[in-house]
Amino acid sequence: MLSAFRSSALKSVISGQGAFKVLAVVPARQNHHAITKQERIETWDYVNSVYFGPERDMKNFPNPTQPATHEPVRLGIVPQSWFDFMYPKTGVTGPYILGGGLALWMMSKEIMVVDHYFWEIPSFWIMIYILCKHQKVGPQLTKWVAEKYEARKHVMFTRPINMMKTAETSNIARLDRLIEETETVKHVHQAKKEGVEFQLEAAYRQRLQTAYQEVKKRLDYEVEKSNTKRRFEQDHMVNWIVSNVTKSITPQQEKESIQVCINTLKNLAAKQQAA
Repeated sequence: MLSAFRSSALKSVISGQGAFKVLAVVPARQNHHAITKQERIETWDYVNSVYFGPERDMKNFPNPTQPATHEPVRLGIVPQSWFDFMYPKTGVTGPYILGGGLALWMMSKEIMVVDHYFWEIPSFWIMIYILCKHQKVGPQLTKWVAEKYEARKHVMFTRPINMMKTAETSNIARLDRLIEETETVKHVHQAKKEGVEFQLEAAYRQRLQTAYQEVKKRLDYEVEKSNTKRRFEQDHMVNWIVSNVTKSITPQQEKESIQVCINTLKNLAAKQQAA
């Protein structure tokens, strides 16, 4: 009990570490509705993340554990570790002399008064020591206490846990059966979804084909239009040039031109004969 008021423990409590900090960080509920199982799980996960978080000093303040048996003792109540601690300094008889001397000093200072009720303390512990160390009474008493402890443990811990496990196992089995029953719904939904996707893909491809054909028609129209315009301009330009050239030639020029052509042909024929 006194170990809880060590300076380090008080410091941890004041600075907000340990269980007090966990209680401080748990959010208070504003409404009083029924707490669901999921809310309980989330609360416990949050508490564990804080209580076992990186700020927790697990080396100096480890999790308390309940040992299966008590530590070795002497005289029925004095821990063996006290004797081991004093043995290198005082020897074997040191702890006994210290205890007896402390009792004599307390009686001499009247801190521990020897009255009619004083003898109830040593007689009580002597009786406990005899009952625990007796060859017949001690094991029977230990067995009786162990049986009572196991019965209480079964009522308070084991049986409720087993009942909860059984209930949750049945719930899990029922939910698994419902999941198996709803598997077909998932497959039907997937099939319908894929069918709709195929329809959308077909409509999309049809629209792409239609858009391609319409664009191709317009491009062909523009190409044909450009070719027709260029052909018309070319024909018009040729006709205009020929017409203007024809109009610019006079009858005398035409006659001279024909005569020049005849002379050229005669010269070519003479050269061909000479060759």
